[in-house]
Amino acid sequence: MIQRSILAAAAALALATSSAFAGTIFSTTGAGTEFYGVGTSISNGHRGYEYGDQITLPSEGYSFTGLTFDYYSASLGGSMNLNIYANDGAVISGAASPGTKLLSIPNIGISSGVNTATFDYSQYVAQYGQLKLPKNFTVTVSFSGATSAADKGLLIGGAASTSGRPHLNVGTSSDDFWQKTGPGGSDWALRKLDNAQADNFKLTVTANVPEPTTVALGVVGAAFVGAAALRRNRR
Repeated sequence: MIQRSILAAAAALALATSSAFAGTIFSTTGAGTEFYGVGTSISNGHRGYEYGDQITLPSEGYSFTGLTFDYYSASLGGSMNLNIYANDGAVISGAASPGTKLLSIPNIGISSGVNTATFDYSQYVAQYGQLKLPKNFTVTVSFSGATSAADKGLLIGGAASTSGRPHLNVGTSSDDFWQKTGPGGSDWALRKLDNAQADNFKLTVTANVPEPTTVALGVVGAAFVGAAALRRNRR
């Protein structure tokens, strides 16, 4: 009877560890207003192509719930396109480039000045299902309606936050970013910003993550199972 009670307790604890909560898995610490502009004007040195950060998670399988990104626009008007890619594309500069498109949100309206754009995926789960993030993925934004006189771009975000680890802000980002260089699927290049800041943009990604108590409960559950096994051996 005692053995069955111990094993039942261990099973209950194992079930408890499967729950999850929504939290921030990646964010940056910058608070400035400097931005990297990528408009549509060739004279501005750009061509309206998308660009953004690659994020690496401890493992695949985090369920995406939403994100925010900060941008600047010198004028009202134009639009933005948001994309999330798995980094399973061609190897460029020693790294797998953005390949499979996991999410695409076109025609996001642009306000003037410094702004935060917010996307909540949770309201789409019932229609499209959960979006499981791969271990390596890239979030990009492209801008339309920009010129050399009315630029638009993502705010520079600085270093990746480590606040809340090991459960929150588990994502990391290298000191570079991906930028599209042409219309082809393999037309990507790794770029670096011409400043002393970390080459990340102001971005926050949220997802369903394991409960903070998961590891502790797993250890306790293992102890219960071990105690039961020891009792059997002594008999």
